[in-house]
Amino acid sequence: MNNLLYHAYLPENHEHHVSLEEVMSGGIKYSTKSNNRYSNGGRVKFEITELLRPSNTPDWINFKEAIGVDITNRFSKSFCFPIFTGKILVFDGDISLSTYDQVFYEDFKDFDEEVLNFDTGETIEYWIKLYWESMMTLEDYLIKKPYSKPEVLLFESVPKEIIQVCEE
Repeated sequence: MNNLLYHAYLPENHEHHVSLEEVMSGGIKYSTKSNNRYSNGGRVKFEITELLRPSNTPDWINFKEAIGVDITNRFSKSFCFPIFTGKILVFDGDISLSTYDQVFYEDFKDFDEEVLNFDTGETIEYWIKLYWESMMTLEDYLIKKPYSKPEVLLFESVPKEIIQVCEE
């Protein structure tokens, strides 16, 4: 582990592209357009997620303000920065995907036959409970690495001073 986190630096023609100037002058925030490139299972049905929130979770966990990051550089060009906070959590990305699938099915099952393929056979609440149960600190994740597709969420803005561009 190189103690760096990565955030996509997408090409100019990508719908979620953010300019180098914007990131280097303002940092990375939850509202930074490139953040839309990342999944965030806690934001899918936010009201249900909050209703099922375990009582022992820290107040700083706010899925509406989370930033998606990677623990390895998955793109030819990424913004990278050192781990600078403990407000980083990892969730099982497969559970997150199943949550998205079930929500898509529930929202469109009465209008479109093709969404039947997205029915997981479980309720949205079932997936959100599993999502919460999959939550672990980045430190614990790096020791155990239990998820093949980790969903890594940062719950604090990335200061511009620590951001660099990393290329493969």
